[in-house]
Amino acid sequence: MDLNKLKIFYVLAQVKSYSKCAEKLFVTQSAVSHAIKALEQSLDMKLIERKKRQKGFALTDQGKILFRSCQTIFSEIAKTKEELSKSNGGMEFIRLGSTVEFGMSIILKNIKIFFDNNPNIHIDFRLSHNLFQPLLDDELDMIVDCRPHAHPEIKSIHLFREEYSVIATPEYVKQNKINRLEDLGHCNIISMDSELIWWSNFINVIPVSKQSIFNRVTEINHVRGIIIATLCSIGVGFVPKYTVLRELEQGSLVELFPELDILNDNINIFIKHRNLSAKKNIYLIDFLKTLML
Repeated sequence: MDLNKLKIFYVLAQVKSYSKCAEKLFVTQSAVSHAIKALEQSLDMKLIERKKRQKGFALTDQGKILFRSCQTIFSEIAKTKEELSKSNGGMEFIRLGSTVEFGMSIILKNIKIFFDNNPNIHIDFRLSHNLFQPLLDDELDMIVDCRPHAHPEIKSIHLFREEYSVIATPEYVKQNKINRLEDLGHCNIISMDSELIWWSNFINVIPVSKQSIFNRVTEINHVRGIIIATLCSIGVGFVPKYTVLRELEQGSLVELFPELDILNDNINIFIKHRNLSAKKNIYLIDFLKTLML
């Protein structure tokens, strides 16, 4: 089998689009199509189930088998290249994914310590809220995520319990006379989404009779945006507590209803089992475990 054609098939199976595959490999879409046809002919089997009436495609059973083998093949090639580079005094590379706010507030602010102690390890960062599929597709080596993920290829390593807080400025609290849950009914609620899924950890612990008090919602799709809008007294926000510790200490924000036992999320590291034994990954995981929220 031609290794170049296998690489094109592997990337195509990952991104599930001929145009995206071509863009990622810096070739034409026609070159991708020709490579796949040539690979199918050389194997005398169909690898891609083409759908004429729908966009995209699906792997055949044989294509799925080949894709799993490609994951192992190209992972081993990457490891070999890295070992050769390391033996020659070169760098080791890690592609780390993290949720946006945790990456900016915690990892990037502390990562220099890791670099100082591990000068031969280079890290590229992807800050996103969509991390798990890139991990499965080997676009990332490990991710830090607050969403639960279960997959037979993936190991989950617990880092922290992520606490949440309902926040507002003292001025906004005084102006809107916020003392009880019912008082939120005449407040502007700042949320990632208009359906208040972002607020579900709070809503699910208050009485059902009071879950309909959220009437006005301003949608801001970024935690830092929610914090800034709250600091500007635009409304009441709901954010991970670690993101506003300084503001709470300084008094520019206050925590509302601290007596409520708001549901928490888990922040975990996710990494493929086959990558767990690499020393560079062990070093980074051990470092991430030392970070404090």
